[in-house]
Amino acid sequence: MSIKFNQRNLKLVIAAGMLLGSAGLSMSAYAATSTSNMNVTTNIGMACTISTTDMTFAAYDPITAHASTALTANGAVITTCTVGSAGKVIIGQGEHPTAGSTDGVPVRRMATSDDSSYLNYEVFSDEVSTVWTNEVASGVSYTASGSAQNMTVYGKVAAGQTGATQGSYADVLVVTVSY
Repeated sequence: MSIKFNQRNLKLVIAAGMLLGSAGLSMSAYAATSTSNMNVTTNIGMACTISTTDMTFAAYDPITAHASTALTANGAVITTCTVGSAGKVIIGQGEHPTAGSTDGVPVRRMATSDDSSYLNYEVFSDEVSTVWTNEVASGVSYTASGSAQNMTVYGKVAAGQTGATQGSYADVLVVTVSY
């Protein structure tokens, strides 16, 4: 019996053999493995953000309504600090403190736009009498939670300031968070 070889079929058989052979070599090339560990690191530093809400007093009437009663208002300090940090919040003396004012015993004043008249006021960390100073040692403490923390700022314009002239009064306080 004689077998006739078709050239086309022969080429297909040779190509199939080559594919199978190379597949076998590939599989044996990946038969072993080796591993290594990759360290992943970072650091979290202490950080804080601070914002405030304004303290806006109603109209002050030194002759009748506020002749013997102080005018009060509230503002707020909002801090958001890295969990685990702790520190103090301090409030400056303002732009118009009296001559004897100090960071430890601030005597704050609002002034008219031309600085011709002043109204004394105080800022407290409680509703009673703890003056909010500009000294870290006596500042208001916080322990950070990682979320916004609100601190109420209590303000009081002293009663009976009859020497103040008619007009609009203002001051700017610098609020600082230390951490």
